[in-house]
Amino acid sequence: MIHLRTLFVTLLVISLASAEDAELKVSPPEAAEQAGKTTTFECTDPENEAAKLMWLFPNQTSIKDSMDSRFEDNNGTLSISDIRKGDEGEYICTTSSRDLNATGTLIIYVMPSYFTEAMIVMGINIVLVLIFIGCGIHQFIQGRKMKTNLKKHDTT
Repeated sequence: MIHLRTLFVTLLVISLASAEDAELKVSPPEAAEQAGKTTTFECTDPENEAAKLMWLFPNQTSIKDSMDSRFEDNNGTLSISDIRKGDEGEYICTTSSRDLNATGTLIIYVMPSYFTEAMIVMGINIVLVLIFIGCGIHQFIQGRKMKTNLKKHDTT
């Protein structure tokens, strides 16, 4: 009887310990994306593959209740298309009973436009080419003046 009681207590401790370790996994835990792109977060419950999972916005509202078609929640898979700066934040994966949570962080970066810088570089290059051509013309004119002066000097 004592062995049975010891076995029962051991099993109870093991089950309680494993319940405390239960957690959801999000992959990737953090995503940095450029505005206009698409990203996906995968949420899984390693302890219960059949668990009903859902995603929440950073403000704790359900993505399934959203009217924004850029967000798609498909039982653990969150897809966000045409990402905008306002989409940045920690998205929460949770079970239907909301007893387990995990987060996926979305960071948005905006690539700068290099059009202005390219125009400045082109302008500088044009100015340098014009200076080079001007120096060549100046050298040519100076050379002709020298020849003319030498001819005048030789004839006198």
